[in-house]
Amino acid sequence: MRKCLSPFFIGREEPGLNSGTGIFDLELPRTLIACEPGSINAINNVNCAIRDFVAESVLIGEKPFVLSGDCLSAIGCLAGIQKCKMQPHLLWFDAHGDFHTPETTISGHLGGMPLAMITGRGDLSLLKGANMTPLPDRLVYFIGGRDLEPGEKEAIYESQICKCDRIVDILDDLPKQGPFWVHFDTDYINPIDAPAMRYPAVGGPSAQLIKSDLKALAGCINILGLSVSAWAPHLDVDARTARTCWNVIDADL
Repeated sequence: MRKCLSPFFIGREEPGLNSGTGIFDLELPRTLIACEPGSINAINNVNCAIRDFVAESVLIGEKPFVLSGDCLSAIGCLAGIQKCKMQPHLLWFDAHGDFHTPETTISGHLGGMPLAMITGRGDLSLLKGANMTPLPDRLVYFIGGRDLEPGEKEAIYESQICKCDRIVDILDDLPKQGPFWVHFDTDYINPIDAPAMRYPAVGGPSAQLIKSDLKALAGCINILGLSVSAWAPHLDVDARTARTCWNVIDADL
């Protein structure tokens, strides 16, 4: 597995993200966002760098792993798989929907839109920036979603995306050869086990249960790679959440 650290949160630097995480094969440079932190251009620069890392890893026969501060990085990951002339299925683990569009969002927060973008909804400028083609709903599996907001909730249930609370609920129905990209937002973990999250959502499966689920998943499908949207380092004063998250995702994926 080749590991990439993208130490950014929506086009801005995320200090402390690499704390206690060990050695990465590549850490994306801060110069990617230097000119316009927080801008669309900065996000595109980051996603293009992630895209190239993923594509290079796959082409040399390695499984890419990307740790970043937000879910927008999944766009770069999927663009990298498509750059290798493959169309992946997507497993999306998240406590939230990330399914807002400019028409449904109240806050305008880009972090609440990536899954909608990935499936061709709303503003697709970030997909165009990374040269990614939207995925059809039938290739997307949304696991979690215990904290859905009005607008995105209706859109998800009206879509053809497969939704479940735990991956083991649909394990037997997944196409074994896939191939699959796995995106894991760490706020899917119950905040009792992993409290240092920007947007904690009450409830959800325990860290131990999720680790067991991921091990079962890894044993039965073809996984191309994994992206992880990290915890909030500035809230994780004792590094407890970081340890919990690393323990969960280190599940033979």
